[in-house]
Amino acid sequence: MSNTITAVTLTSGHTRESAPAEVPEHVINAMAPLLNHLADSGDSARTIPLSAAGVSLPGYSLAGRADGTCLTATVWADGPPSLCVCTIAVALSGDGADLWRDLHQRVELPVVTDPGRPPAGPWVAAALYAGCFQHPDCLEWLGDFERCLAWAWQRRIARSVLAPEEC
Repeated sequence: MSNTITAVTLTSGHTRESAPAEVPEHVINAMAPLLNHLADSGDSARTIPLSAAGVSLPGYSLAGRADGTCLTATVWADGPPSLCVCTIAVALSGDGADLWRDLHQRVELPVVTDPGRPPAGPWVAAALYAGCFQHPDCLEWLGDFERCLAWAWQRRIARSVLAPEEC
């Protein structure tokens, strides 16, 4: 298990190292339904309420998909109309360069990060969308949520029989 995961916000360029001790075991366990949905769903548009993980964030859902040791998850503010507020990408092995570039192509807001220079792995990155300004409460918890999601994914991969592969 890596000692840290680099957390990056594309719009601000804010970067920090996240340590595994930041996310308690009960949070890792509570994220399992969300990760199961993302890992098992072939449909990246099918959402699951964040409340399914026992997360006290009513009115928000998650959709996305897993690809090897990489994870992409989009957070939606439930409608009507539903609005995308953020896409979170996690790359655990290799440098995740393709995932990093893809995340930059999805973003609606200006970014200060370079799509050609991903952080050394493992990393988690967040691309904010204009919908977050219509739901500003999400800005209070998204940073913590993305790090919890990344560490829960890292733990799931470490426990699985998946061989690490490039994203």
